[in-house]
Amino acid sequence: MNIFGTSFDYKARLAKVRNLMGERGLDAILVHLWPNQYYISGMYQHLPWYPVEVAPATEPPLILFRDEGKDPVFLCAWLTYIGLKEGTWIKDVRVLDRDPLAKLSWWANTAEVLREKGVDEGTIGVEEDVCTVSTFRKLRSALAKVRFKAADEIFQLARMIKEPEEIKIIKESVLIAEAGLRAGMKKAKVGVLESEVQKAAEIEMKRRGAIREVESMVQSGSRTANYRAFGSNWKKIERNDLVTIDIGGVYKGYGSDLTRTWVVGKPTAKQKKIATLLAGTHEKVLDMMKPGVTIGEISDFGKNEMEKGGYAPDQTAMPSNGNGVGRVTMHGIGLGPMHDPPHVGDRNLRLETGMTLAVAGVVRHAKFTIRFEDNIVVVPGGIEKINKLIPWELT
Repeated sequence: MNIFGTSFDYKARLAKVRNLMGERGLDAILVHLWPNQYYISGMYQHLPWYPVEVAPATEPPLILFRDEGKDPVFLCAWLTYIGLKEGTWIKDVRVLDRDPLAKLSWWANTAEVLREKGVDEGTIGVEEDVCTVSTFRKLRSALAKVRFKAADEIFQLARMIKEPEEIKIIKESVLIAEAGLRAGMKKAKVGVLESEVQKAAEIEMKRRGAIREVESMVQSGSRTANYRAFGSNWKKIERNDLVTIDIGGVYKGYGSDLTRTWVVGKPTAKQKKIATLLAGTHEKVLDMMKPGVTIGEISDFGKNEMEKGGYAPDQTAMPSNGNGVGRVTMHGIGLGPMHDPPHVGDRNLRLETGMTLAVAGVVRHAKFTIRFEDNIVVVPGGIEKINKLIPWELT
């Protein structure tokens, strides 16, 4: 059993992946990305994750085969063997370095497994968005007769529609993040360091069951223009500062992503105008989101609404002391832990029931940023906003 005590229908997941492999002519796929490993195997890898660290403990792959008669093989270092056996349903877990004198590399072991399964001259998928050049060179040196093929989209497609049990966990993750956000908002007073606000939010999420945070961000005053920044150890909140908290927690492996901006004091007329525009645009965007609507339609609608309000999404204008730059953005949430399928770069991608997303409205200025972000699940006929209680007002 994995560390969370969760159990999914892994055989059904494997069947889904095998079907996608068959459609693409793959005999096997080498799985390095830890969310994909977790999705199939149930094993939640400890940090550091590949490819953040490319090392004997992180680089060995989970090997999946298209044919049902060929069971998955999980290669691992001796260091991680016992934990891996505890955390996965996969029976064939092989230690690479049990005998240090043997000096067998993981890529030589991978080649041996593929030979054993009869696909050492077949078509093998690799996760091209993850697999490093050094990893690929090792594979190519050991598998001279293999035809390598990009296979990143297989797991993107497999994981795009969340299962009911996944949605349940994601909802709990969002509520944990919401509680953390509230704790941060309560802590944010004049004279308090940004880092103390961030700490309060993260402690509350941990208290409610999060295993870790998702790269929390806290900014105040002119630092909100940074957009992506940790809470600093030197910037104290001042009266009438804008404060932004962008936060998410990882609960049972699944992440969330919420953002709110407000004023500790009194907002300016311009800030109120922006917040009103963002709130109105955001609600209109959520109202139009339903199964069958494309990402392009949502993006264009949000763009037009922002332009009508005077905030064109022209990033070439940044940094700007004028009105600022407006955008409506979205991304999937789930195992990511930050961004998860569906990946919304494809304008033709249509929303489907069971997708979970973060949807944000943003206006960026050279001296400040105001942004809000909600988490939603696509349901028949529309969407359900998961976070419930946090208002859009600036005060």
